[in-house]
Order: sequence, then structure tokens, then C-alpha cells
Amino acid sequence: MSKHELKIYMEQGAFNVGCVGAKYSEEELRSSPQGENRKKVSEILKKLNAKYKEQINISIHDPRNITSMPANIKHNIKSSKPAWILDGKKIFEKVPEWTDLVTEINRVIN
Repeated sequence: MSKHELKIYMEQGAFNVGCVGAKYSEEELRSSPQGENRKKVSEILKKLNAKYKEQINISIHDPRNITSMPANIKHNIKSSKPAWILDGKKIFEKVPEWTDLVTEINRVIN
């Protein structure tokens, strides 16, 4: 059986333009919604990996990257809100509560 695919689209801690990468400072990350989102998503990813390691492949994508353009258009992804795409369907456009995420994942994969 092949694994399910969970793709998370959210801004990363750096923004690359051409060959120049500008990193956000720790203060900028702490004070921005994206910084808070990264912290919350990090905790969720640890739990997801422990619970679904054998069932789901998880990848994180920056919606500002040109390679994310097709998904941005298809799923109406906004860089300010994390988008959770499970098996090609957007299931959340925010950082979900753990119980809501587990409920939705189980609904899709079972």
C-alpha cells in the first residue's frame, strides 16, 4: 500500500530571491504570525510523525517559491495562512487544533 501525502504550504524562515537568501531575525519570527505558526506546526509535525509515520509522507513547501505556483492556484493558497493538503485536497487553511487534524486525517485515510 502506498503512503498518503500531506503537503503543508507555509512561509519558511528565509526568503530567497535569485541567489540571495535573506533570513528573518529571531525577533521578526517571534513577532510575526508566521513565526508563531512555525512554532505550532513544529509541535504538530512531531506528533504526526509519531502517530502516522508508516501511513503518511509529510512535506513542507514555501508558497512564495515558484515551484509552489500550481498548488497556490489550484488550492487558493495564501502565504499568510498555512494550507494543509492531504492527498490533493485542502483540509485546513490555518494551524488546526490537534484533535481536528487527527479527525480529518483519519476520515481521509480510513
